[in-house]
Amino acid sequence: MGIALRHRSGVDAATVLDSSYGDAYEEIYAEPPYNSGPLFTRERFLERTRDQVHRSGFDLVSAEDGSTLAGFTFGFTMAAERWWGGESTPPPAKVAGVPKLAVIELILRKPYRGQGIGKRLLSTLLDGRAELYATLLSHPEAPAHALYERWGWEVAGTCRPAPDAPVMDIMILARKPHAPRSA
Repeated sequence: MGIALRHRSGVDAATVLDSSYGDAYEEIYAEPPYNSGPLFTRERFLERTRDQVHRSGFDLVSAEDGSTLAGFTFGFTMAAERWWGGESTPPPAKVAGVPKLAVIELILRKPYRGQGIGKRLLSTLLDGRAELYATLLSHPEAPAHALYERWGWEVAGTCRPAPDAPVMDIMILARKPHAPRSA
């Protein structure tokens, strides 16, 4: 059948964030190095995501294999004066005063890995965005961390987003400016 990518923005995305997204999230974050830690429970994911869909510039891209959710990614615009919460190193000067795309999740189920789908998901999320930089948090021991580096992301600091969370690397990607998508 093949993988179909679907893009949704803003509150429109909230209408599709059903149990299949929670299932995929739980499946991925049960793997090492996350091991279903407190920050990575279904409940905390859904709680965070319900708030995030209302943030400016929220976009969701899903990869669907027929009726099966293969994976998804989402993010939103982080205002110029904002940076990662919790215990974070300060932002690099080049990103401190500009809006950034905060990539919150990139989830891809095991059967779909190694086929370029994760890169397609992330590229679709980034495409057409006006922000000059994208940023994300990545566990330094996660296999995705090495992928991000191969894709051009650079470590710019560290962040412990919550007291019960591991220390994550803050990664940034310089982007070429694009005209924003029309609504």
